[in-house]
Amino acid sequence: MRLRRIELPGFGCLQSFQTDLAPGLNLFHGLNEAGKSTLQQAVLALLYGFYDHDRARPDETARYERFRPWAGPDYRGLLEYELNNGRRFQVRRDFITADIPTQLVDLTTGQDIAPQFGRGRHGNLPFARRHLGMSRAVFQSCAFISQGEIFEVSRGASPREIGDAIASLADSARRDVSATNAIQRLNNLIAKIGTDRARTADLPRARDHLRTAQRELQALDQARQTLADKAAEVDHLQSRLAELQDEFARTDVLLTRSQTVDLAGRLQDLRDVDQALSRSQARQEELKPYATVPTHLRDEIQDLSGRRHTTTGALQRLQTELAEAGAALDEETRLQYAPLQAEVGSLSPDQLLALERLAYTPPAPGRRLPAALLTGAGAIGRALAALMRRLIRIILRRQAAPAQEPASPPPLATTPAEAVLLLEKHRRFLTLRPALDNLARLQAEESRTAAALTAIDSQLQGLLATAATAEHSDIQTSIATFLQACDLRREYEAALAAEEQVAKRRRALLHGRSPQELERQHQQLVRNLQRLLALHPNLEGSESDQTLEELAARLDSLRQEREETQLRHTQRRTEIDYAFAQHRPHPEIEEEIERWQRQVSQLERARAAAQLAKDTIEEAVTEVYRDFAPRVNEFLSQGVDYVTQGHYTHAFVDPSTLQISLDVPEINRTIADPPVSHGTLALMYVLMRIGLAQHMSSIGEPVPLVLDDPFVDIDSQRLPRLLDFLARLSQERGIQILLFSKDDHTLRWFEDSALEPQHRLYHLPPLDEPRATVATPVLDHRLL
Repeated sequence: MRLRRIELPGFGCLQSFQTDLAPGLNLFHGLNEAGKSTLQQAVLALLYGFYDHDRARPDETARYERFRPWAGPDYRGLLEYELNNGRRFQVRRDFITADIPTQLVDLTTGQDIAPQFGRGRHGNLPFARRHLGMSRAVFQSCAFISQGEIFEVSRGASPREIGDAIASLADSARRDVSATNAIQRLNNLIAKIGTDRARTADLPRARDHLRTAQRELQALDQARQTLADKAAEVDHLQSRLAELQDEFARTDVLLTRSQTVDLAGRLQDLRDVDQALSRSQARQEELKPYATVPTHLRDEIQDLSGRRHTTTGALQRLQTELAEAGAALDEETRLQYAPLQAEVGSLSPDQLLALERLAYTPPAPGRRLPAALLTGAGAIGRALAALMRRLIRIILRRQAAPAQEPASPPPLATTPAEAVLLLEKHRRFLTLRPALDNLARLQAEESRTAAALTAIDSQLQGLLATAATAEHSDIQTSIATFLQACDLRREYEAALAAEEQVAKRRRALLHGRSPQELERQHQQLVRNLQRLLALHPNLEGSESDQTLEELAARLDSLRQEREETQLRHTQRRTEIDYAFAQHRPHPEIEEEIERWQRQVSQLERARAAAQLAKDTIEEAVTEVYRDFAPRVNEFLSQGVDYVTQGHYTHAFVDPSTLQISLDVPEINRTIADPPVSHGTLALMYVLMRIGLAQHMSSIGEPVPLVLDDPFVDIDSQRLPRLLDFLARLSQERGIQILLFSKDDHTLRWFEDSALEPQHRLYHLPPLDEPRATVATPVLDHRLL
C-alpha cells in the first residue's frame, strides 16, 4: 500500500491541511506542537478509525475526543492510497458524529464500495485490515512507531497475534516454490476429483451416473407394476375424450347457431333502428321552424282565450236580453217614464198616504160639488194630460243636453180630483220603473262586458305579437295558429327525444363496432356453422333452450376438460411408451450400478488422500512462516551491523516474546536484554519493528512505515547511517516511509542525502504562525 494524498479540514490542531505524499521517504519536519503526532494519528484514524468494536470503549472514546478540532466545525479527513496491484482508493471519514459515516471510493469506477466490507458502528469498516492483512494492533506494533513507544512492541498486539498475521499473509501470498507446486498439483487433483458442490468434476459425475442408474432400476421395477393400471387409465381417458369431443361439437354447433340467430336479430334491429332514426331526423327537419316557439306562453294564452270565450258569451247573452227588454218597451212608454219620474217619483210614503186620504175620503154631507164643477174638473184633467204629453216630447228632444238640476217635486193636490190624478200617475210610474231599471242595468253590464272583452283582446294581441304568430283578421284564428305551433314544438321535442332513444339503442346494438363489422361477423358465423354442420351432419336439427352465456360457459368448460383429459392421456401414453422403449434389461442396469459404485469409492479414497497431503504441506508451510524470527533476525542483524559500523553484527528476536538478544563482541556472548546504551537498545527495537513490517511487506501488500520521531535517543553519528539504511530500504524494497521529526540533524541529512525524486520534505509551521491550507513540499534543485 502506498499513501498518495491526505486532506484534513479539521483534526486536532490541524486545519485545512492537505498534501500529496511521495512513494519513498517523506520527512515532515517541524518544532514541537507543529502537529506531527496529530498528523501521524490522523493517518491511523483514517485507515482504522477510532473504534475496533461496535460498542465504544472508554479509551477509544477518549482518543476520539482528544483529536477534536481546536477551532471550526469540521472534524473529518480524506486519505487516498494505492495497492500494489494498481487499484486506487479514497477513504473519507466524517468524525463530527460518533457514528462516523465512512466512504471507501474505488477511484477506477467512482463507486462507494464500503458496503462490500460490512459496516459496523462508529465507522468500523475493516478495509485496511483486508488490504494490509493486519489488524490495527498489529499495524501499530510493526509499522506505526511513535516516540516513547519504541520498546512497547506488544502494546498493540501480542507476539502470537503478530505471528498469526504473518501466517495469514503467508497463506494468501507467495510461498516456497516446491511447496507451492506440490499444493497446486494436489489442488488440481482435488479439483479434478471434485467436491459435492463441483457438479462437473469426476466424483460428482460418477455419483450422478450412479444415482441415475439406481433411479433407472427403480423406475423399471415401478414400471412393471404400474403399466397395467396406466393402460386401463389410457383406455378410460380415450373413451372420455370421444365423449367430450361429441359434446363439444354439439355445444359448438348450438352456440354458433345461437350466435348467428342473435347477430341476425341484432342486424335486423339495427336496420329498423336506422330507419326509425331516418324518420325521426326527417320529422325534425320538417318541424325545425317550430323549434323556437315560446311554449311557455301557451298556458297564459289559453287562459286568456278561455276568459275571452266566456266574456264573449256573456256579452252576447246581455245583448240578447237588452234587445228583448228594449222590444218590450215602446218609445212612447219610455217617453212617459221620465215625466212621471220627475212628477211623482219622489213622493214619500206620507205624501202618498195624504193623497189617498184626499182622493178617497167622501165629502161631507151637504157639500157635494155641483155638476158644472165636476165637468170643469174633467176638462182641466184632460188639459193637464195634453200638457204632460207635450212636456215628455220636449224632454226626449233634450236628452242629449247636459243634465239640469232635478225639478222640485210638484205641489201636492188640493182637490180630490187632483189627488186621484196624482195617484194614478204614481201607479203608472211604479208599473214602468222595474222594466226601465232592468233596461238600464243591462245597458251598464253590457258596456262593462264589452270593455273587459276589449282588454282581453289587447292582452292576447300583445302575447301573440311576442310569440311572433302570423297576424290574422280574426284573433281566434291567431290563437288557434299559436296553439297549433305549440303542439308542433312539442312534437319536435318528442322527435328529438325519440332520436336520442333510437341512437342509444343503436349504440347498444353495435357494442362499439361498426355495422360492417357486425355484418362480416355474421357472415363468418354463417360459414362456421356451415363448416360445423358439414363435419357433423347429425347435428343439423339440434336445438337448446340454454342462453348464449350458458352455452359459452359450457363450451369453455368442455374445452378445458378436453385439454386436461388430452394432456393426461398423452402423459400416460408417453409414460407407457417410455417404459417399453427406454428401459434397458435389468441385468445390464445392475452391472452398470456396480461399476459406478466401484468408481465412486476409488475417487473418494483418492480425494481424501490428496486432501490429507495438502493439509499436511500447508500446515508445515504455515508453521515455517509463523516462525518469522529468521527473516527478522537477518534484517535486524544487517541493520545493526550497518548503523553501528560493524560493532554489533548479530541480533536476534524471540518470536514468543519479541525480546531482543544481542551478540556482544566484548564478551563473545549473546545476551538477552543486553547491557547496552539506551540509544543502542532503541536502535535495535526500531530496526526489529521495521523488520517485522518489511517481512510482512515481502509476503503481502507493502506496508507503509509511519515513524513519529523514534530516533531522539540515537546519537548524531549513528543517526545518518540509520537514515541511509531507511532510504536504501525504501528504494530497494519499495516501502513508503512517513517520518515525523523535529531534529535538525535529520533535516540536514535529508537535505544533503535524500536527493532522489521519490523522497520529499515537508515543513510544518508552529502553531503561533499562520497555518497554510496546503502542506507544500520543499522544492529545490534536487527535486527539479
